[in-house]
Amino acid sequence: MKIALAKINQTAGKVTDNLNKISDYIADAQKEKCDLIVFPEFAICGGYCGDLLLNKDFIEENIKAADKIIKESSIPVICGTVTKDGKKGLLNSISLLYKELSTVASAKYTLNDSAFNDIKYFKKYNIINALKIANKNIMFVVMDSSETIKENITTVFKEIKVKPDTVFILGCSPYYYGKIEEFKELIKNLAAENKADFAYLNLLGGNDGFVFDGLAIYADKQGNFKLIEQSFEEKLIIIDTDGTNIENKQDDRNKEMYDVLVLGLKDYMKKNKFKKCTLGISGGIDSALVAAIAADAIGSENVLGVLMPSKYTSKESIDCALELCKNLNIQTKTVPVNDIYDVYIKTLTPSFEGKGKDLTEENLQARIRSNILMALSNKFGYFVLCTGNKSEDAVGYSTLYGDATGGYSPISDLYKKEVYELSKYRNTISKVIPEFIITRPPTAELRENQKDSDSLPEYDILDDILTKILDKQMTYSQIIESGVKEEVLNKVWKLLSVSEYKRRQSPTGTKVSKSAFLRDITLPMSNGYIWKKTQK
Repeated sequence: MKIALAKINQTAGKVTDNLNKISDYIADAQKEKCDLIVFPEFAICGGYCGDLLLNKDFIEENIKAADKIIKESSIPVICGTVTKDGKKGLLNSISLLYKELSTVASAKYTLNDSAFNDIKYFKKYNIINALKIANKNIMFVVMDSSETIKENITTVFKEIKVKPDTVFILGCSPYYYGKIEEFKELIKNLAAENKADFAYLNLLGGNDGFVFDGLAIYADKQGNFKLIEQSFEEKLIIIDTDGTNIENKQDDRNKEMYDVLVLGLKDYMKKNKFKKCTLGISGGIDSALVAAIAADAIGSENVLGVLMPSKYTSKESIDCALELCKNLNIQTKTVPVNDIYDVYIKTLTPSFEGKGKDLTEENLQARIRSNILMALSNKFGYFVLCTGNKSEDAVGYSTLYGDATGGYSPISDLYKKEVYELSKYRNTISKVIPEFIITRPPTAELRENQKDSDSLPEYDILDDILTKILDKQMTYSQIIESGVKEEVLNKVWKLLSVSEYKRRQSPTGTKVSKSAFLRDITLPMSNGYIWKKTQK
């Protein structure tokens, strides 16, 4: 059987453009004389659309788009649709569009099986049909998480009247590191256990900080792979189900994560019609990595790096910042902040009477820099990027309305250790980040001889504790027993707890983990919980 799989990057809500792209893919599949073309979940509406799904006109536009596909295609089309059932209500469905008919092949019946509140919009629908296509019984299901797929496939096989030759699992499932390998193993095992061919096809592209990986897999009933397409590139894939077996090759972890970060920023800017971006270049590791991601995502010519030195900025920082911008071939502006800062201090001195210097003066510098970036954004149309990382966000090591300002935060789901790892990886492609930036101790340079470690545990210790709290969800006692000092854990927990109000006001960023703030992890802003050893 010759099947076309549409690894397609759509825009949420942009039904007409999404339909045109679907039509182009169908035309290409027809030229290749395919027996069937398959599109992922939400292919027409373009992904999870939030409360657009409550808009009756939007739903009607989706239904009309499906009708148009029926009229245009001469081969069976399986497509993620939004359909209405008079009794059930709105369905997140997989439809067969062919020969003047739209037939619901299945609809999602395990709701909230994802990072999205689909129970708010859709009704449960537990009927799944095996369709006869090219003399094969093919079953199509829409499921997102590996846990739900494992739980439900066996049940589906028991309930379905005709045993399928092939099962397609179609999804709109956000990327997290480890997902690709997890799903490859899952599909392989399902095929071997159920003695049927199994395939998986996920939506591709960035959408509001989520990245959908576009993963396409096909395994035969013996568990042999016929297809593994795990690049983050849009394409039409033609597969012969009787073709040769292929080897499962694991991708490099850093390459995979870096590619996701580039795609996340690229699609966010493109789909929101931003053409140019700007960011502060400090000579530090975070802004260096964000600058590299931006240059790779939208082209060096569309990136402006702004140096905003103060009297505390070292010559090494300025030299490294300029070298980075030169290596990346991005434009630069230098806007010193000393004069503006002095005016602020002179103006505020009467109001500060009786108070010595403290964090206030440090934060003023960060907020002045934010104002400069926003002014350039307003004047020239630059989209401002935030350069904060997950470790800093976790403990509130940022200035609200200062360095936490921006329209998008590309590395907000990366721990500091991952920032270093991906910076080193980027230098294996071309050496753009100066070595001194990678090896120097992290510093905000807001006072003389300042280092991040003056306020925080060393990042390797901090990241270890955060990983144990956020990713491994270890208990207090387990973390102490692992070797973490109690006073250090208490400090990190306190900072994590009191910083939620900052995180709630932070810009959207690219999700790359299962523990992204405001996606997977939320704490109360008014948090009175004191974490301590459980008394036995």
